[in-house]
This record gives sequence, structure tokens and C-alpha cells, in this order.
Amino acid sequence: MSNTRKKTYPEKKAQQHATPASRNRGTVSGATKIGEILPQLLVRYGLHRRRNLEQIEEAWRQAVGEKDAAVTQVTKLFRGMLTIKVPHNAYIQELRFRQDELINTLSALLKDERITKIRFEV
Repeated sequence: MSNTRKKTYPEKKAQQHATPASRNRGTVSGATKIGEILPQLLVRYGLHRRRNLEQIEEAWRQAVGEKDAAVTQVTKLFRGMLTIKVPHNAYIQELRFRQDELINTLSALLKDERITKIRFEV
């Protein structure tokens, strides 16, 4: 008589979506190095974006200066568009005037990020 039981639907789904490392749990030959898995997990759970956002915030601070950085906030970078939150419309006008300069400065500071446009919102 066999000790195997029929798998339930959730178990089948979990096995289908399991990573190769989790399918081979408990076997030494199927072990995966943490260095190979960690970058994938950072991307999967969005943690790499948080680190990147901190780098972008620092570059923004250097590009606009401490005074303007204190009243603005980097909110996101998506498909080359950097979104910056500002306190009022006067800042939008001032920063739009400097937009080309800011994009060039940010591009020089952030070699790994491609910023093509800056969007300002109140």
C-alpha cells in the first residue's frame, strides 16, 4: 500500500509556482546559493525600488540644493519619468525653468537610472 496521498488544488498550484530552489528543499544537490536568490527576491517584493529611491533622493538633493530639496519630495521614477511633489505652483514654474539642467545633473549622478523627463505635482 502506498503512503502517498492525492494533492489538493492549493498544493498543486503551490508546486507549479514554486521556484526551483523550493521544489528541491531538503536535498543538498538542489541547494541554491543565497546570492543567486536574493536579487530575485528584492525585485519580486519591490525592495530594490526603495533602495533606488533613496539614491534618487540623494541625487535630487545635490541637483536642486538643500533649500529646494527641503520643500520637495521625490515620489517615484517610472519609465524614465521622475515625479516630484512640490508645495505650490510657484515651485513648479521655477523647477520647470531648470528642468533640462536638472535632468543632465541627475543623469550624471545616477549612472544606472535613465531619467528623460521630470513631472512636478502639487
